[in-house]
Amino acid sequence: MAKQSPSYHFAPGDTVSAAGKHSQPYPWEQRKLGETFLFKKNNTFSRSELSFENGYVKNIHYGDILVKYNEYLNVHNNSNIPFVTQNIPSNFSSSYLQDGDIVMADTAEDETVGKSTEISSLSSNDRVLAGLHTIPLSPKQKFGSGFLGFYLNSNSYHDKLRPLMQGIKVTSISKTNLKNTILQFPKELEEQKRIGKLFIKLNRTITLHEEKQRQLEQLKKALLQKMFADETGYPVLRFKGFTAKWEQRKPKNYLRESRILGSTGVDAKKLTVKLWGKGVVEKKESISGSSNTRYYIRHAGQLMYGKLDFLHAAFGIVPKELDKYESTADSPAFDIIDGNPKFLLESFLRKEFYLRNGQRANGSRKAKRIHEKDFLEMPILVPYKSEQTKIGNLINSLDKTITLHDKKIQYLKQLKRGLLQKMFV
Repeated sequence: MAKQSPSYHFAPGDTVSAAGKHSQPYPWEQRKLGETFLFKKNNTFSRSELSFENGYVKNIHYGDILVKYNEYLNVHNNSNIPFVTQNIPSNFSSSYLQDGDIVMADTAEDETVGKSTEISSLSSNDRVLAGLHTIPLSPKQKFGSGFLGFYLNSNSYHDKLRPLMQGIKVTSISKTNLKNTILQFPKELEEQKRIGKLFIKLNRTITLHEEKQRQLEQLKKALLQKMFADETGYPVLRFKGFTAKWEQRKPKNYLRESRILGSTGVDAKKLTVKLWGKGVVEKKESISGSSNTRYYIRHAGQLMYGKLDFLHAAFGIVPKELDKYESTADSPAFDIIDGNPKFLLESFLRKEFYLRNGQRANGSRKAKRIHEKDFLEMPILVPYKSEQTKIGNLINSLDKTITLHDKKIQYLKQLKRGLLQKMFV
């Protein structure tokens, strides 16, 4: 078979930023998967026969490969790997997985069939088997740690599986077809190691930022629970110097509806309010709107909600980049004439507010609406503005940090996708 080279090639001493097309790249080996791997036996234990509580033998379930596991799986002390609750037949003794083995999902509801994970970091006491709807593969030669896990999940290899997938509602791939697929890999073990090490580090960095983001989101959730007053009028947690009981007010004390006529559905630059407090975003449509639909101009800093999705926490504040965008009357907007915007928004996003007031909705079963006049009359508990501002500033600061982590995560994932595309043949 002809040998090929990747778009990116590492010479000794190269760094990631310095890597580029090598003047004389070493060709990569091409070999059939059936010539490169031994096929081990998988078991057919169902999810009901697995437990996360305790056990002796761990089990790699195909559903976890598709959803939970990344390309390189650290097995030791991994709480995301369940145990088999049944006795293991003696004929599985030669099928226990080793470091460097691959477990591939052979079934899925879409084209993720073939998603794989490379086993790593096994201790001497770890016993691991490949489970239902998986194909366990053991390489016949030594490969650099991580290389196979990332290569087999790259488009370079996965695209070869697409023509071999069978089924309509459930898609699968057979061992027979898999054996004849062509693998391409560097002849030099050192190059394999460098590629694997790079992607392992990228995954760890992404995971680190995701964990920090998760912790910040949990902190925000806890603070919102404790820093807002309950029915007694007193929060559990307060800034120093604030002791007064919160008072009952109504949104109309802080908001004034804005109804500036705009364009029709044909010409309007549209925005929409996402569910569950995910903010106000541009509305992208594949077809043009109706010339009979009236739109209203919205301005940065205005508070909006979705009449039809009040019970799904469709509240947000218009960002600067969407100033003068438009929405229909089903997404009303309000100028904030008093109070702290962030505090007010978080007040409306509390379940105690939008669920308790949901009975005010009227309309048909499929199209219940919370109208402006009803929304403006709903009771809310509020402190003095100085305490509102303290709370709002704290939540804003947390949101900015969470957003920074999210942007970093998206950047790293994009970098990873680009490298996966360019570093494999």
